[in-house]
Amino acid sequence: MKILISHLPKHDWWGHGTPIYKNNPAMKQGVVPNQELVQIEMYMLTQLFTQLPIDLVEIDFPYFLDKQNIDQRQHDFVFVRDLFVSDQNGKIIISKFSEEARQIEADIMQAMLESMGYKTIRFPEGSSATAEGGEFYLCPKDKILFSGVCRNNLKGAEWVAEEFNIDELVIIKSKAFHLDTLFTPVLNKENRLAAMIACTSLMETDSVDSIRSLAKRKNIELVEVEPEDAIGTKNELGEFAVNCQPLPGYLIGPTRFRSNKVAPLLKELKVMHITVPTTQFRLSGGAIHCLTNEL
Repeated sequence: MKILISHLPKHDWWGHGTPIYKNNPAMKQGVVPNQELVQIEMYMLTQLFTQLPIDLVEIDFPYFLDKQNIDQRQHDFVFVRDLFVSDQNGKIIISKFSEEARQIEADIMQAMLESMGYKTIRFPEGSSATAEGGEFYLCPKDKILFSGVCRNNLKGAEWVAEEFNIDELVIIKSKAFHLDTLFTPVLNKENRLAAMIACTSLMETDSVDSIRSLAKRKNIELVEVEPEDAIGTKNELGEFAVNCQPLPGYLIGPTRFRSNKVAPLLKELKVMHITVPTTQFRLSGGAIHCLTNEL
């Protein structure tokens, strides 16, 4: 397995202050991340992935997006997760953003991937589908695709599932801007779906029923956590603990879960939970899953 990570921009990440994107309560207009912590946290994340049994692919932050012109600078490219969806077997779908300000990032990522020899595909011209990488979790061996439908729409999720020849598409409805802010699968050492961790209180009832039914059919555990382990609520931002990069036998996240049910389950499954702080990236609504993507 290959994991893609972007270097930081040369100019301060959101050094002119963050904007506000729709449905993203983490972003507060004008907040400037602590750049020293940004660098430390990204360094720790990169160093961790060099120690894991995966191939790490590091790319430079695009010059065009790092211009000093504040009106043109788009500093969320570090969240490479959002820019494409991969079947981890050679097929890469470039995201079609509902958050239009970020589409340029996906367009640049396509050019970078193709320059590295990867083949990419895009949604058909004129399609009304929308799909962003942070709305998906793919379990390739089980041929299961989890999709949110906040920034994705159903048409986009179904198109990705068809392109990837998925056996089961699990739609999870919520008001959270990306699925990875309230849900993560857990993979065992054989790269099979072994458990799910979800903030069900922030999901619509039919979606909760769907993942509970899936857990029962697959005979796996579903750990239901509180909003504090996810995106949080309107009144208090959560810790984004569920924003994890699942790897075979590992779960890489930004912080420990407050729920006392997660650690015993992961120990039983022989899945190692490793955490790397992403306090500054949380200011833009992202954590480990957002900063990484599979190739």
